[in-house]
Amino acid sequence: MGNRYGWRAVIVVALLALGCRVGLAQIGPRYVIELEGAAQAAPTAPGRVQLAGKGLAMIRFQGLTILTVGADADAYSAEAARQWPTADLLLVTPASSGHYGGVAPLASLGKLPVIVVEPVAAGLASAKSVLRPPKFYPMQTWDSLHLRKGKTRLRVTALPGPPGSANVAGFMLEVGNSWASYRLYVSCEPVGADAAGVLAQRLPGADLALLPERNAPLLLALQRAA
Repeated sequence: MGNRYGWRAVIVVALLALGCRVGLAQIGPRYVIELEGAAQAAPTAPGRVQLAGKGLAMIRFQGLTILTVGADADAYSAEAARQWPTADLLLVTPASSGHYGGVAPLASLGKLPVIVVEPVAAGLASAKSVLRPPKFYPMQTWDSLHLRKGKTRLRVTALPGPPGSANVAGFMLEVGNSWASYRLYVSCEPVGADAAGVLAQRLPGADLALLPERNAPLLLALQRAA
């Protein structure tokens, strides 16, 4: 509140009606997913980002729904996972040191595509032992995943942190169609609201940043870098 780069909220909705931007990767994606079902919204309808509880955020655009969850959050448990909103894709940000970071809580999610940071060994065998296990997509730095549902396209890229770091620091989500698009950065690491200016410079063209927080994710609107 009062910060020119963004705002803090327990429940917040961001409506986006942005011009189309073109930016295709030069290297092919590691994963490609084709989902059935055409988008139901009007082709120029805005996207929506909604914080949906402790550690949960919903991203909606043209009939495509993405759920993000932090492995540190209270919502990351087998019991809580059964109550999560329905989504087309799940993005799990890794747990911090000393916290459980396995995927066993995800075993009940059926064949939902799940993006995780590689390596992810803890709980993988038990998660795959159920009748309809989730489909895991482990990603390393600079890996990308392309998903298409109807005319809506999503590209997810695993990004490193500041120069000199090698681990996955976050994911850039680029979602759009022929009329509109936007870019949302989902951080795997806590970043204070006062660092939003640095993020905007490091992530030119990003519209929003979703940062992990103890009680609820922090959603920031980033200034476009000149």
